[in-house]
Amino acid sequence: MKNKELWKPAHIRKNKDGKLIGSHMERIVGSSYEPVIRRYAKGLLADVGCGSVPFYDFYKDSITDNICLDWGREDGEVSYLDHTIDLNREKLPLESNSVDTVLCTDVLEHIKKPEQLFSEMARILKPNGNLILTVPFIYWIHDAPYDYHRYTKHKLIDFCEENQLKVVSLGEFGGLPEVIYDLVYKGFNFDYFPLKRPLISIWMKLGEFLHKRQSVKAISTRSKELFPLGYILVAQK
Repeated sequence: MKNKELWKPAHIRKNKDGKLIGSHMERIVGSSYEPVIRRYAKGLLADVGCGSVPFYDFYKDSITDNICLDWGREDGEVSYLDHTIDLNREKLPLESNSVDTVLCTDVLEHIKKPEQLFSEMARILKPNGNLILTVPFIYWIHDAPYDYHRYTKHKLIDFCEENQLKVVSLGEFGGLPEVIYDLVYKGFNFDYFPLKRPLISIWMKLGEFLHKRQSVKAISTRSKELFPLGYILVAQK
């Protein structure tokens, strides 16, 4: 990763005690992704569609090195890219069977031909290497017009079978309470209206309060298969 010494956490952050901080949704995503990434990241890792490398802190102590690949940045921020690549058109510029882990977080929905990228990620994995992939499901249109797909777990399994990858784990995160919270929060941000700011603040505090209640957690557990915010897949070559 270029400019590794300049890396700072962006969306997913922790305080000095190692506790996730940030918005309610950032903490939900971070707490869902972290244990999976920490458990399955190993060796040389290719972070495909890395962006600002938001999950580097989760895997940096589990790997030997990381390679960052993504579209080029145009916002003037520090670039961590080792390879600038159009993920919609180009093949990954890495040798076959060359990396121990491929990490691809919330990228596949932005790929016009996902079968091609999935095949490329499988190609660069070493035998027994791990693919860690996350995708949203019940989620608003984002980064338009480059938001093309939503995938069920059944399609993710199909991708693995087509590329001779063994599914190690595939789970939903979030559930009906988290989906409702996220959609209402994004609805508040959709347009201006009177009392927008105080209503958003109240909604955020209410969401955080309810999220800690055992009864709400039970609803999330029961409902997440039908109402997932997204999926976390680990597959092995």
